[in-house]
This record gives sequence, structure tokens and C-alpha cells, in this order.
Amino acid sequence: MRRWKEPLTPLRHRQFRYQYAGFSISVTGNMLSLVALTVGLLEVTGSGAAAGVALGASTIPLVGFLLIGGVWADRLPRQLIMAAMDLVRGLVQFGLGAMVLTGQVNLPLLIVLQVLFGTAQAFHLPAASGLTAFTVPKEELRRANALMSVTRSLSGIAGPVVAGGLAATVGAGWALLLDGVTFLVSGLLAARIKAPAARRRAGGDLLRELADGFRLVTRTPWIWTSVTGFMCTQVAIAVFMIVGPVLALRAEGGALGWALVIAALGVGDVLGDLVLLLGYRPRHPLLVARLAELLLVPALVLVAVGAPAAVQVVMIAVAGAGMTAADSLWITTMQQHVPEDSLSKVSSYDWLSSQALRPVGYALGAAVAATGAVTAALLMMAALVALPRLLSLTFPSVRRLRALEPALAN
Repeated sequence: MRRWKEPLTPLRHRQFRYQYAGFSISVTGNMLSLVALTVGLLEVTGSGAAAGVALGASTIPLVGFLLIGGVWADRLPRQLIMAAMDLVRGLVQFGLGAMVLTGQVNLPLLIVLQVLFGTAQAFHLPAASGLTAFTVPKEELRRANALMSVTRSLSGIAGPVVAGGLAATVGAGWALLLDGVTFLVSGLLAARIKAPAARRRAGGDLLRELADGFRLVTRTPWIWTSVTGFMCTQVAIAVFMIVGPVLALRAEGGALGWALVIAALGVGDVLGDLVLLLGYRPRHPLLVARLAELLLVPALVLVAVGAPAAVQVVMIAVAGAGMTAADSLWITTMQQHVPEDSLSKVSSYDWLSSQALRPVGYALGAAVAATGAVTAALLMMAALVALPRLLSLTFPSVRRLRALEPALAN
């Protein structure tokens, strides 16, 4: 019986319980709003243009302010930054919900609200990534990160379903208001967390701290090779999401086959989290992470060459498990090995690598789909995923970096 309780051991710590509860509530609400915002704006305006403007208006400040958000998260109490940004995000969702419910979508106001949301995200994400190192002991970070990751994966499955149900019954506006409530609750829980204050550097200013963070990232091979790999993967996944359906519609499975592929990706995410949550503890976490990330390469190749649908589904699930497990291992490694007063700055580069090039990937995918060279494009994306991982593995610091906990497996 005790073995089944081990995955929940991080919840023994009160500060992490506050963090985990707030995270679970807000991430579920976020998954609601992903569907509710687009559906609500489409219902009111009759066009997808408003949704496109809204998503773009939030993405630009998110990318623009992430590095600054990382600096401030290392200066101020991270939990208070999270609470303040949750308040901003909650108020934004209330405003969006009100517009959708009244049927009065004011485009300039919509853009302002989404800019505020994206800016709040830019400050919240680095703070949240750096907080876990202070709410659980270092030897429990792996399980804590896996627990939050599996919650995110499950929310990604359940949230859109709930949002669709709300939109079809009471209306998408109410789903947005519910998301606003989740942010307020999350903020209240974050404010209850007691974590050590950030260490202040004498004479430090914003530009100097930005430069310090950049030097730390670029002079540490296991960090910069990881970040580079994440950027390449984001481009590859974005292209895959655009050209994948094109290939699927040419095959026998058609739209159903593509739906199964996407579902398999979600199932793989959960499986990858469970592997770490249930006790897998690699001695060399980044070595395992790089090898797990390479599982995406054969998955992309199989989709590109039109392998049988069942084979594609299985391999996509395996690739999803590898990417998700690798992500948890990477986050834990950062929290264990990056100095505490630089943790959020490094995390901001991590988040930037996951956000900045995604629009480029979507644009590239759209261009490829227009030309019809989708098979060649996916094969090139497979190479784009593989090359930075193979480069990363040439560095001893990547292969030999050890986890700061007893290890049972290699």
C-alpha cells in the first residue's frame, strides 16, 4: 500500500500543497478558455479573425517580456508575483466573458485585454518554474514536477471537453468567467505560500541581470544545447500540426486517423508523466532526456512515409511519452543545478524557446501545405529534431550530469 502512496509524497509539504492546488485549478481553467475564447468570439462576430487577433495580441507580449519576467522573479518573492499575475489574468477573463455574454466585442478593448494577459503570463511562468525548488526538498523535485505535469496532461484532455459542454449549454462566456474564478482562487493559494525571499545582488540593474542570465545560459553547454533543442522541436511540432492532417486526409484513415494520432499524443503525455511519478529515477537525467526526445524522430518519419495508421498511433504515443518525461527531467535538473538566484532567469529562456518560434513553425507549415511537399517537410523536421540532440550528447556535461538524489536506474 505504501508504494502506491509514494507518488504523492510531495503533497506532505504544506507549501507544495498550496502550489499544487493553485496550479491544478488554474491549468484546468486555462484549458477551458482555450476552447471558450475561440468559440465565443466566433459566435459573436461570425468570423475567426477576432480569435486570431486575440491569440496574436497575447503571444507578442508573452514573448517580449519573458526574459524581464525572469529577472523580476529572481528579485522578488516568486509566490507574490504569481498571486499578482493571477489577479490580472482573472480580471482579463472576466472582461472577455462579459464581452461574449453581452455580444458586444470591442476589438481595441479585446486587444488591450489580451496584451495584459500575455504580459501577466510572461511574469508568471518564470516565477512558477522557479518556485518548486523552494516548496519541496531537492530529492523530491522529480516527483513534484511529474505530479504537476500529469495534472496538466489530464487537464488538457478534460478541459476542452468541459468547455465544449459549457459552450453548447450555458454559453462560452460563462466558461471564460469560470476561468477568471480559477485564476482568483489560484492567486489566493499562491499568496499563502511561504518561500524564502530572493537573494538581491548588490548594484544589480535590469540590463546587467539580463546579461548575467544570458552568459549563464550560453556558457553552460547542458543548458544552451537543451534550449536549442526545444526551439527546434517547437518548429517541428508546429509544422507537424499543419501538414499532418494533409497527409492523413490522403490516407485511408482520413480525419479519424488524424484524430487518433492527436489522441495518442495526449495518452503518451500521461504515460510519460506516470513513468517518473511511479518511481523511475535516472542517474544521468539529461542523457535519458536526450534519448527520450529522439523518439520523436521515428514518429515523424513514419507519418511522413505513410506507415499504417496503427503503427503511427503507437509511435506517436511513445514519442509523446518520451517528450513529456524528458521535459520533467529537464525542469528537475534546472531546479537542482542552477543557482537559486538565477533559476527564474534561466527558466525564462526555457519558456522563450518554447514560445518564440512556434508562430514561425505554423507559417512554415502553411507554406509547405500550399506547395504540397509535405512528406519532404516532415522528413526535414525529423532531422531538425535529431541534430541538436545528437550535438547535445557530444558534451560530457550533458551525458554525465547526475541527479541530486539516490538513483536506481540508468
